[in-house]
Amino acid sequence: MRGDATCFKAVYIVCGYTDLRAGMDRLAALVEAQTGNQPYIKDTLYLFCGRRTDRIKGLVWEGDGWLLLYKRLSVRTN
Repeated sequence: MRGDATCFKAVYIVCGYTDLRAGMDRLAALVEAQTGNQPYIKDTLYLFCGRRTDRIKGLVWEGDGWLLLYKRLSVRTN
């Protein structure tokens, strides 16, 4: 799956700032509270942003468990 997002059937951006220290269960509860969606939909990606704009967390239900993704963007200066 690395670098390939074509496997996701839907992608949602959860608006607002999220404490990125949150784990899978807390993020799933946040999806239900803020969007009203059930987070247990296979191949659906939920994206969360923190206060720092260079960090993103993703949450995916794979049918048999959660997949937690974390991305920290970096800008190289040469």
